This record gives sequence, structure tokens and C-alpha cells, in this order.
Amino acid sequence: MRRLTVILLSAVLAAVFATAGAFACTNVYVGKDASADGTTIIARSEDQLASPYNKMFKVQPRVNEAGRIFTDTGTGNKFKLPELTYKYTYVPDSSDAGDGLYPACCTNEYGVAVIGTVTTEVSEAYAEQDPLVETGLREAVLPALIACQSKTAREAVDVLAKLIEEYGSAEYNTLLITDPDEGWFVEIYGGKTYCAMKMPADCVAVHGNQNMIGAVDDQDTENYVFSDGLFKTIEAAGNVVKEEGKINLVKSITGYRNEFANSRTWRGHMLLSPSTLKNDEQKGGIGKWLSNLFGSGGDEQAFDVDTYYPLFYKPDKKVALADVMNIYRDRYAGTDMDVTNTTDQSIRPIGTNCSSDVHIVQTMSDMPRDCCQLQWLCMGNAEHSIFVPSFSGITDTLDLYKADGSMVQDNSAYWMFKRNCILAEQDRKGLSAGAKAFCQDCEKDEIARIQKQKKGVQEAYKQGKEEGRAYCTKIAKDEAKRQLINSTVLYRALLFASALNTTDEAPYMQDDEVHEVSVTFAKPVALIDAAKDAGYEVKEKGNSIVLAKDGVESTLTVGAASVYIGGEYVNDMAYPIFRENGVVYGSADFTDSLCVPKEE
Repeated sequence: MRRLTVILLSAVLAAVFATAGAFACTNVYVGKDASADGTTIIARSEDQLASPYNKMFKVQPRVNEAGRIFTDTGTGNKFKLPELTYKYTYVPDSSDAGDGLYPACCTNEYGVAVIGTVTTEVSEAYAEQDPLVETGLREAVLPALIACQSKTAREAVDVLAKLIEEYGSAEYNTLLITDPDEGWFVEIYGGKTYCAMKMPADCVAVHGNQNMIGAVDDQDTENYVFSDGLFKTIEAAGNVVKEEGKINLVKSITGYRNEFANSRTWRGHMLLSPSTLKNDEQKGGIGKWLSNLFGSGGDEQAFDVDTYYPLFYKPDKKVALADVMNIYRDRYAGTDMDVTNTTDQSIRPIGTNCSSDVHIVQTMSDMPRDCCQLQWLCMGNAEHSIFVPSFSGITDTLDLYKADGSMVQDNSAYWMFKRNCILAEQDRKGLSAGAKAFCQDCEKDEIARIQKQKKGVQEAYKQGKEEGRAYCTKIAKDEAKRQLINSTVLYRALLFASALNTTDEAPYMQDDEVHEVSVTFAKPVALIDAAKDAGYEVKEKGNSIVLAKDGVESTLTVGAASVYIGGEYVNDMAYPIFRENGVVYGSADFTDSLCVPKEE
């Protein structure tokens, strides 16, 4: 997320959050003992001030050369690199975005993943004691600068600590770092202070743009890394909050919650562990008083802006990868804050329209460290886009992922995925559900396919690292091509349905019934496969498709939306039958009707 160029203090934060554009990224963590498949999962949405924002996906090779400098191209600030830097993947901004690299999500050749950042804030009193450093570290460089020189997650924490000690920080940021053995949650509170916390393997976390680490044991050096002077700075700021003899960092350093960020943190509890919201002791402050005053205080799960929801908690059930994907599609459906059919940005959902990308990284302890991180990259916002996998062993990405520049391009993976988001989100009532269902179907198939490919990756690495990396690269490019084709399938169907719904005509009466001019979009389905599954014999000849069943033949025509089966009118689809990449597609409402027996 783009940085503001001024230091934001608590006095102006309320106004900033009211714009719902300055801060918006959301982190998700699932420990290996809390996940359905035993992998550790970290994830983040990269959210922007506006919806269009081109991102790329690249690989930085290993380099052995003394005297190199890593330059923050947004500020000109320079940071020394070690002689040897490791290979890593990254998801940079287009070069003309004007504010730096913003690598977003990095996975390196030693099995270390670094994602970040989520922007946070501190109290004015704390900021005065530990001011930001104008020439210091920013989100624009941090993930790559750490990943290029860390062999373990713990070493990555030490690398970050040394960087802050030497250069200082220009921002308040949170990062997630994992390797096959452990994961760390890092909060940067100012120019020189920070805290890193080892993430519990049996817990999950979801949080918005706010500091989250609560009460800590300052003697626990196994599970925490504290910057020198952290606790003295807290004391100097004059707001030391202790709980059972331990200093609560978030209450001492930040001292408040805001709806913009805290609502997303609360939503994480609702989605993964609603049972954690039934503890009245978590509630308090003016938020609870207002809830009681206006009659909603009896709902223990209702959002309370003043509550310090815990960072880590156990989920009510094991969390699957698909669950994490769907968290990033969430828009508070079923709550008083549901923003599904509104453009009101006073409430910020996790599934915002303004994500440039969402990245999920699974750490797999049963894979070679060179390829043990499996990234699922979604270009655009997740609600109507597709997560695409790649093992961290890759040495290259598809050329479509490297299309540079802010303007719309036909050869850009970002724009090929983002165009579907734009269409579906301009008519959520008519188009969203079908588009979302199509994307989830693609991901379901992809998850099953990538699990089968793990064995091939392991076998390739037994032949050597070069062979393993080549195999990973081929898989990544093949799967990206597959999902880009799927994005085109969705686009063609969405565009036609969107055009149908772009009309000045009002609903009309016919045969004493109200007929809507608009259509409800149904996901595209491979028509021939669906017909065969329904028991039809299928013959293709040019643009004609003959379905035969129970002695009755029916002819369908590619390009036609009106369909007759056995001479009987069946459906007037939201879009015509069409062919893409050799496959014939029809709308799901029609393909489903093939399986419905006719009434006697």
C-alpha cells in the first residue's frame, strides 16, 4: 500500500481513516497445526488508493558481487547489500508508479517467505519519543531487502533488526516471516523500536491496519525479539499499560482502536473462530456502552470498536487454503456492515475493490527448502479473480506477468484478471455471484492439481537443483497460462451479460407477469463435459453440437443464446454458447437444466 509522505500522528488519523483510502491491507496467518493440510499459511492483500494499479511478478537471481547498493527508487535512499544475495521471487509495482519497488511478497531459495507490509500507527506521545527516520526503511524495499540475505525466518528477524538499527524506519509497519520450522510476526513502532513475536503453530490471526501484539514477557527471549530501548521509550511516552505484571504493547504504544482497521480484525474472528467473541471480558469502553444504549448489547458477537481483539487464537475448526482465499473475498455479508451492493467507503471490508494483488504463501515442510514455499498470487482483488500457484523454486515467470506500465495492456496478466473484477463489481446484483463461483471452481481444480504435482517436484529435485527449478518453472508457467485462459473465458461471458444489463429499458408486464430486462449471470461451464455427465451422446461438427439422449436429438449452435432440446424451448441464456481455446462453454443455468428430468 502506498505510503503517505508525511508522518501521521494520532490527531489526524481519524480524518485519514475516514477517507478509507490511505490504509487498507489485511494480514492472515494460519499455523501448521491449525491448517487443514498441515501447512503454515501467511497472506496479505496489497491495497491501493484507487482500483487500477498494475503489479508484476518476477524472479531476482542470486548475485555474488561486492559493493552493491539497494536503492529505494521512490526516495533515493540507499542501503548496503552483502556481497552474496540469494534468489527470490517478488511482486513489484510497475516502474512508472513513481514511489518505489514495493516487492510485496518474497520467497527465497532457502525457504524463507517475507510478506509486507501492513501499515499501522502509534499514539502522538509515542511518536514524539521515537520519531520516524526520513531516510529510513519503507515498505517499498523491506520484503526484498530481508529475503535477499536471510537463510531462516529467525535470521530474517535479525537482519531486519540490524537494518533498523543502522538506517531506522520511515514508517510504522507489520511483516510476516516464515520458513519450514517457524514463523515470526514483526511490528515496527517508530524510527528505532520494534517487537518480533514467534507465531504459535496452533493458532490463526486476521488483522487490519493496527498494532496487535498485546501483553509480553520482557524476559522471554525465545518467543520475542525486542529492540533496545523499547520499554524505556514506552515509559517516556507516559502510557505504560500493565496486565498481570506484563506490559501490553498495543495499549501502551497505540492506545486506541479505530473502526476502519478493527472491524477487519473482528471479522477474522467471526469467520474463523466466532466462539472467541462470546467472552464478555473482551468487551468494554464507550463502544459497549453505545451498543447497550441502542439495544444491541445482547449480541456478544457484535463488533465493538473499542475492543482489543487478541492477535492469535485457535480456530473453531481446521482452516483450509480455500478458506483463506475466501477471507479476501469477504465484504461483511450477513452483518450490519455488509457493503456488497454499495460503494460506501466509510466501512472498509477485507475484500475491497482496491486491491492490486493478494498473495497467500503456504510453507510445506515435506518439500526441499529451495521450493518449499507455494505462493498463490491473485492479481486484482480476490472477489472476482483467480489465485494462481507457483513453487518458490522458479527461476522465471510468464512474460504476461512482466508487462510494465500503468496503462491497460492486452499482454498484461494483471489487466487480464482485473478486467473481470471491474465488470462484476459494477453490477454485483446481476454478475457477482456467477463470476465468484467460476473463480472458486478454477481454484478448487488448481488446488487438487498442485497437490498431485508435488511428487513430480520432489522427484525432479532428486535429480538436482537445476532440474528441480526447471520443473517448478514449467509448472508455474503452465498453471498461469491455464488460469489466464480461464480469465478470458470469464471475461467473454461477463462482458456479454454486462452489455445485456446496460440498458435504459424498465421491467415490463407480459401475461400478467413482471419480466426483468436484466439477467443474472451464471458461471461458464464446459458444455460438452456437462452434457456427457448428464448422459448425453455428443457429436461435434463445426459450430453445430448434437446432443442425443433417449432417442431424441437436439442441435445446439455455437454463438446462439436461444436453446431448444428435442424441439422444446429450454433457456434463453445470459450469453451465447461460445468456444475458447478449443473448449465449448455454456452458462451453468443451461448445463444444470440438462440434468433436470422433464415433468410428465
